Amino acid sequence: MSDSSNHAIVFGASGLIGWAIVDQLLRGYPRLGSFSKITAVTNRPLNTSESLWPTDSDQPDLQLVSGIDLLKGDGATLASSLMQAVENIESVTHIYYLVFQAIEDDIEEVAINRCMFQNVVDAHTTLSPNLQFVAFAGGTRGYGIYTPGGTFTPPLTEDMVKNLPPDYAKTVVYPAYRELLSAASKGKRWTWCEVCPDAIIGFTPNGSQFSLALHWAQYLSLYAFMHGVGPFTTEAATSPVEVPFPGNAAGANSLFSPVSSATIARFMIYASLHPETCGGGRLFNVADNETPCKYGEIWPHLAKWFGLVGVGPVTEKASTPDNSMGAGQLPESTSLLPPGEYVTKYRSVFIQNGRENAATRGVGAGHRQLDSVGYWLTFDRQLSITKLRETGFEGDKNPVQGWLSVFEMFRKAGLIL
Repeated sequence: MSDSSNHAIVFGASGLIGWAIVDQLLRGYPRLGSFSKITAVTNRPLNTSESLWPTDSDQPDLQLVSGIDLLKGDGATLASSLMQAVENIESVTHIYYLVFQAIEDDIEEVAINRCMFQNVVDAHTTLSPNLQFVAFAGGTRGYGIYTPGGTFTPPLTEDMVKNLPPDYAKTVVYPAYRELLSAASKGKRWTWCEVCPDAIIGFTPNGSQFSLALHWAQYLSLYAFMHGVGPFTTEAATSPVEVPFPGNAAGANSLFSPVSSATIARFMIYASLHPETCGGGRLFNVADNETPCKYGEIWPHLAKWFGLVGVGPVTEKASTPDNSMGAGQLPESTSLLPPGEYVTKYRSVFIQNGRENAATRGVGAGHRQLDSVGYWLTFDRQLSITKLRETGFEGDKNPVQGWLSVFEMFRKAGLIL
């Protein structure tokens, strides 16, 4: 039951952040009755029974919609599709936009993603007279981290996005999003904000090419199995099994700001319900903790969950210079198989142990970029979350807990051993 007429529509509801937003809304965040209806729009079909979203009698009504082509035609075309597919589309009050289509050509990627968001905004301008708030998630790509060595000196603050080098800025869609939202909201009753996470630690029931947590969880679960550790093994290891960090020393020791998808989701909802302090096109960095982390400090905790001993990276004889590689690049040779290649080599183990979902719902085409994380991100890139704290949103959380919570969900969904 709800005492509110708020209707949330979540575009990209099967992705890392979108899934978490639907989950938090169904759980009654920030309080029961805040929303009466949720429309979850997905590109890939998603069965509600496999979504692992909560099902309680007092939660908001949920409608799951798939097959909506955001690129087809213009805003009027999309409006027609939404009218046919979404119940009470005219009652939508809050839009959460989490759609992103990765394309090899950066300029084309910007154009396609801008077009999709423009169509969504134009469609709801026509369809949703009660619209109050639009929230979207950007990322630290908007701070220039795809440039080897980074672009700005951390901690990264929200005002830095205005100073991106022009040649780099044109390869990132977030400035285009800000431009279109500023124009579309002018003179309207609704407002908007952007949130910027760094490393997103989240769950989806059908895999995600952007999920480092799933990538490493599948790797660690197979590594444990192949070394006689874990619930599926028949011949247990007789001594502790070490697993090195998949990267180099600089990648293990650089500072960054991880954030659970649940935290991002809660803040996006919180912001949308506090337009006076969070609207007006404001940008907010978001992280689980004000104190930055190192992958080298987190790795042992992740490995321990799988019964392994996480240790530092293997020292390579011919090391590639730090800060010389970009996203998706790996050293020419390493003494250990990268996680993506390891998962490919032993993927059949998932099927042999009744984990078909793990074999088919991993990170797919994203494995190369995820493999490069420990070699590419060798520079400090921590976020300042001063603006986040000034909103009155939640305080610091243990960043490791976000990883362990999604590991539990991956196992529940059959995505790991």
